[in-house]
Amino acid sequence: MTEQKVLTRDRIPEAETWDLDGMFAGVDSLREAIDSVDGLIGGVMAFRGRLGESAAVLREALDAAYKSRLILERIAVYTRLSYDEDTTNAQNQALLDEASAIGIRAGQQLAWFDPELLAIPEETLDTYLADETLAPYRHVVDDVVRNREHTRTPEIEELLAASGDLARTARDSFGALDNADLTYGQVRDEDGNPVELTKGRYLLLQESRNREVRKEAFDVFMAAYERHKHVLSSLHAGSVRKDAFYAKSRSFPSARAMALNANAIDEQVYDTLIDVTRSHLGIAGRYLELRRKLLGVDQLELYDTWVPLSTLPVVHYSWQEAIEVVCNGLAALGDEYVSIMREGLTTGRWVDVHETKGKRSGAYSWGAYGSHPVILMNWNGTLSDVFTLAHEAGHAMHTYLADRAQTYQDAQYPIFLAEIASTLNEVLLTWHLLSKIPAEKAMERFAILNRFADQIMGTHIRQTMFAEFERETHRIVEAQQPLTLQQLNALYGDLYRTYSPGMNLDERGEISWSRVPHFYMSFYVYQYATGISAGISLAKQVRDEGTAAVELVMQLFASGGKDYPLPLLKAAGVDLTTPDPIEACMTLFNETVSELEAIAASGAFDAV
Repeated sequence: MTEQKVLTRDRIPEAETWDLDGMFAGVDSLREAIDSVDGLIGGVMAFRGRLGESAAVLREALDAAYKSRLILERIAVYTRLSYDEDTTNAQNQALLDEASAIGIRAGQQLAWFDPELLAIPEETLDTYLADETLAPYRHVVDDVVRNREHTRTPEIEELLAASGDLARTARDSFGALDNADLTYGQVRDEDGNPVELTKGRYLLLQESRNREVRKEAFDVFMAAYERHKHVLSSLHAGSVRKDAFYAKSRSFPSARAMALNANAIDEQVYDTLIDVTRSHLGIAGRYLELRRKLLGVDQLELYDTWVPLSTLPVVHYSWQEAIEVVCNGLAALGDEYVSIMREGLTTGRWVDVHETKGKRSGAYSWGAYGSHPVILMNWNGTLSDVFTLAHEAGHAMHTYLADRAQTYQDAQYPIFLAEIASTLNEVLLTWHLLSKIPAEKAMERFAILNRFADQIMGTHIRQTMFAEFERETHRIVEAQQPLTLQQLNALYGDLYRTYSPGMNLDERGEISWSRVPHFYMSFYVYQYATGISAGISLAKQVRDEGTAAVELVMQLFASGGKDYPLPLLKAAGVDLTTPDPIEACMTLFNETVSELEAIAASGAFDAV
């Protein structure tokens, strides 16, 4: 860590920042779009009371509605991305707040649309949908009809839409605390130099081979959350209560049922994920015991979780080197896929690369229809960062291919599908790197397998644990019981010890639920685990079947959201209504851990 202070944005080369001009060419362009919203909404309002007149009128109304939705999406995405560049910038915060208010107001004004659509007699609506005029909107209308029993009167829909401004309070407050107000203080790096601790640097320090460095970083980092534990537990409980309120308002039996219904996912998929994963936790226990032995510690702690076990020198990658590694590693997906991706990551300015003062932590990919996708990174140059790039590039390519092939209304794919593209890339990159290493170079193979085992632990095992945590916290609230700090800590601690056999968890470990932003997006995290399972299944098909499987994968990505996730996946050869993809993931995890154990037992570590 040569920089003791975090860089400011003006010190980053433009080529390594994202280009948002495809959405709006600055604030003036954004302001013009904001000013146009009332007119667009008025264009939709002109159809109120007329949706049932004819198929042609309904088509015109849907065209107007989705034209307004697209502008609202661009405004929302652009202001969020601008805010994430610097969460301390007052203008960015003001524009984000304004965009949120506009979106909520528009939702309130258009809340009549679905109830009026459902008021059309079913026989009449079926006749309209048989008309080619409505062909582009068949899936959209089908989804509205599917939710008939959960759609309320126009007056109640308007009230629920208006409540959106209140509903975002817990999530926004957590984000402001976590990204802007929370400070961690200083720690010492491996060379004994004082450095300002940030989320990005915390992750880097957790990979240090110096256990004291890892421990100090963990203690200082978690102390910041512990200092705010009562506020964080209150925000978390408030978010869960919000979920329960909306589920009850829409006549769902639970918040989970409502969340999964959005993508027509049966709740059994969720429970099967937890049940099958729990039945294989012995593999996780073996891996953690191997980690404990190789680190030479009596008790494995949370700050021992992410340090690479290989004794080879740590390799750091420049941004350009990482692009080459990723592009080469994904060659199995075809020349066109790699060519588009390479251009986006280099000259296309899809990526905001570096950690800067006030920038949102972590990594993600997003975008708005009609402009190229973008990726937020906080680059540290580790092998983990290279895999994060492959992951986010998967999201970006999924968006690119869906937008290219589909209309706006059908291009919007759900998160349930999104996490498949990203984890597919990570699996293929892993296998590519392993294919370049001969068996006699045991320690090099060990390093890649170690990272892959960590990926499965983090993306499948840990996210399934999170999924069970969410299921249980919502059950507590839905049973009209208080969700307290003590309950959150106890529940999280018990689950962590179950899913990470042999791991020690102290009070700071028990409160680590408090730093997970995904808990403010109800029942989101399980999709990481189903995603890696589906991604592994697709990767096996690509590896074993070649071109035919690649074509199915590309068709899946290009399908966007034109159908529900489960049938789209089944067409690509993955059936998540069965335990098979979860079992396949656990089988690969077992194979990976077994090879790691074999290398460790072979004396390869003694020879280094």
